[in-house]
Amino acid sequence: MKTSFEFMRRVALLFVMIAFGVSVFAQDADIKIAERLLDKDQPAKAIEVLNKAIIAYPLATKLYYYLGYIQLKTGETGQALKSFEKGVSMNEKEAINHVGLGAVRMLEKKTVEAKVFFDKALSMSKSKDVAVLQAIAESYLVDAKHAETALKLLEKAKLLDATNPKTFMLMGETDLLQNKGGPAITNCERAIRLDPSNAKPYYNIALVYMRSQNFALAEENFQKAISIDPEFTLAYKELGELYYSMKEGEKAVNAYESYLKLTEKPEQGKLRYAFFLFMAKNYAKANEVFLNLSQKVDATPTTLRYYSYSLFEAGDYAQSQKMFEKYFTVIEAAKIEAYDYAYFGKLLLKLNQDSLAAISFQKSLAINQDQEDVALLRAEALLKTKKFPEAIEAYLVLMRLRKKPMSLDYYGLGRAYYYNSQFEKADTTFQKLIEMQPARTIGYVWMSKVKANQDPNSEQGLAKPFFEKVVEIGSVEPEKNKKDLIDAYKYLGYYHYLKIEIPISISFWKKVLELDPNDAQALGVLKELK
Repeated sequence: MKTSFEFMRRVALLFVMIAFGVSVFAQDADIKIAERLLDKDQPAKAIEVLNKAIIAYPLATKLYYYLGYIQLKTGETGQALKSFEKGVSMNEKEAINHVGLGAVRMLEKKTVEAKVFFDKALSMSKSKDVAVLQAIAESYLVDAKHAETALKLLEKAKLLDATNPKTFMLMGETDLLQNKGGPAITNCERAIRLDPSNAKPYYNIALVYMRSQNFALAEENFQKAISIDPEFTLAYKELGELYYSMKEGEKAVNAYESYLKLTEKPEQGKLRYAFFLFMAKNYAKANEVFLNLSQKVDATPTTLRYYSYSLFEAGDYAQSQKMFEKYFTVIEAAKIEAYDYAYFGKLLLKLNQDSLAAISFQKSLAINQDQEDVALLRAEALLKTKKFPEAIEAYLVLMRLRKKPMSLDYYGLGRAYYYNSQFEKADTTFQKLIEMQPARTIGYVWMSKVKANQDPNSEQGLAKPFFEKVVEIGSVEPEKNKKDLIDAYKYLGYYHYLKIEIPISISFWKKVLELDPNDAQALGVLKELK
């Protein structure tokens, strides 16, 4: 009878142990599922999994730690604190929940208080629980100055279990926090060897390469993470950021679209997505996203700024102007960027508001004077609005900005001098233009105009050699240089008329008619000369 009772007792104990083992296995499986959901940027689902596990296994108080951990990661510090406190109240001897209480203090920068909880957890576990050591180490990683403390704890965890991949992943994150790229990669590679099915180490390696701007290897490792786990949401997000840094707009858009499909809160990523569309020059689609974002009560100035830019690039100038005006009313004056005024100035040019455009360009240059393109636009706008003295000064400012002035600068400056009746300075300026562009008609055309003003009756023939040069160069492509050739032929025809060289004069007027048979002046002069 005694033997039978002993046998039954052992069988019952075996069933309890099996049930306990199954329970522990199920709890750990739920924890892994929750952690993977966090990597998929689906914290609400992760919390749901853990809450269900807590109901199913009410005695497994460590589940409260992982619940609080997810809540901490999503910024729900108050809820996390409640979860840790609940775990402690239900089982004061579960060490890892004390770690959670310390983790909250670390986020609050209460390091001394945090250490009290950490020391208690270590004492309770006799520093022999790998999960506790990992949890404390990760809590210290909120601040780089505690990285060495975290590393010592992880070294202890490694001594207890050298086959735990999470320990090496955390060691890699600790190295990365200290900008130790090589050791970080080495530790992540150890984690991969221990668990090849886990995509996270590749993701962490990619972050290391991304930080060092080794974009090719960063991309390679993000792609490896995705190939192992096609639903690794954060890998798509960072891959989008990588392509954005590489200025590969289409790839950035595609990666971010994958991220938005998988993430739990796609609305939070829509603004970034709109930026990527803007960079990819997909302005129509970008404007659809920006429109929805701009209509929200809490629309940020940044949203309005880039929506204004995108509308401009899409050619919707009227709507762009409205959005710019709205942006300028909500942004603090001190936070307006030089680029804002530059973009607005370009918009005003499109709206034929050149005077206002020049003012906007000046505001941009007041914030950042080293903008050659903006300085040029301002000078051109002033010239177009016939503010010649201001245009002259603007061109001189532009030419001082450049390492070496361009022929375009001399062309603009020369015209500003010319229209301001400063013919001697115009003469010098166009001479420089001719030196820089000797094979083009433009310099000779304007020099001939200057000389014509210095010799209004054409008696000295000051403009003659320059008009002859226009004919020499322009005759190669007469249709392209039609207007300049006509002006040159008319001047030369008149010049030779004054010299009583009638046959030569007639030949030039006939050349005018070859280019424009209906030219009234040429027809009238030839009639009189005949």
